[in-house]
Amino acid sequence: MEPSYSFEAATAANRAAAEFRDYVHELIRERRAKPREDMVTALVEARVDGGRLSDDEIVSTVIVLLNAGHEASVNTLGNGTLAYAHHPEQWHRVVAGDVSPQLAGEEMIRYDPPLQLFERWVLADDFAIGGVPIPRGSKIAMLFGAANRDPRVFESPDEFDVGRGNAAQHIGFGGGIHVCIGAPLARVELEASVDALRQWWPDFQLLAEPHRTGAFVIWGLEGLKLARG
Repeated sequence: MEPSYSFEAATAANRAAAEFRDYVHELIRERRAKPREDMVTALVEARVDGGRLSDDEIVSTVIVLLNAGHEASVNTLGNGTLAYAHHPEQWHRVVAGDVSPQLAGEEMIRYDPPLQLFERWVLADDFAIGGVPIPRGSKIAMLFGAANRDPRVFESPDEFDVGRGNAAQHIGFGGGIHVCIGAPLARVELEASVDALRQWWPDFQLLAEPHRTGAFVIWGLEGLKLARG
């Protein structure tokens, strides 16, 4: 979904996806033979409408949980920690307990979300946006990052406010029937990460402005150099 990418990058991504698919298929075979107390075993043994999940369904679920429940958490924590470094007064509110890690996490997602864009296809004949008709079969790109700064929903949307009461109204995880399946896991991971950070690193400062990964859709940092304050 990236707006621009090289042929080499696309080829490497397709190769990596195929290798990961094969890896998960091998895990499925291993867990059927020797079950363990892990997620893959739970998926192998799960019953849906009286039947087992197919291997392809298990692979798809593992990929979604990994991407949405891990990569999103990593990028949100990186983006959010950078925001705290630029707004230390907001971090102090979290450290002092004035704002819970859970509430602060929602503002981190709203303010600088890990997913900036998502694509969907028009499946209706009479669909329109802002009075502009969009033909059936068209692909549209939804800018989550822009929507999360909508002044009609969020007061002073460009401000980073960890105590924002309606921060959870962001669409960082999509919505409706298309809401991200990994959202609950991502929220648990983010809340635990913020809570651990405030306990073990309550005072920090940014050593150098970080570089972005270069991706637009999956929005994150190459790294973040911090030091204790």
